[in-house]
Amino acid sequence: MVRRFTYRGETFTATVHGKPGKEEIFIVQLLDDGDEGPEISIDRFEDADNDPQMGLEDAIVKLTNKLIAEQSLDMSEPSLGFSWIEAKVMARVHDGIQH
Repeated sequence: MVRRFTYRGETFTATVHGKPGKEEIFIVQLLDDGDEGPEISIDRFEDADNDPQMGLEDAIVKLTNKLIAEQSLDMSEPSLGFSWIEAKVMARVHDGIQH
């Protein structure tokens, strides 16, 4: 899955693959000019601090908070929480079964 989200007033991209609770998660901040900013990743399968019961959104927030702290990022709206950005559907693909 590749999906954008907002957190604390900023836009990020999450790239996630793997089984629930054991995903690899990559977070990249998107800058105002459209370029990619700082990034961070975690392999929840190997990370000793991983709680496999933690939901994906909570794991993304935890990792994003770590990115913010490590990079000393200034957030435009620190009080705003996590929210997925609804994507524009560019193409619909069927599952290969004709109905």
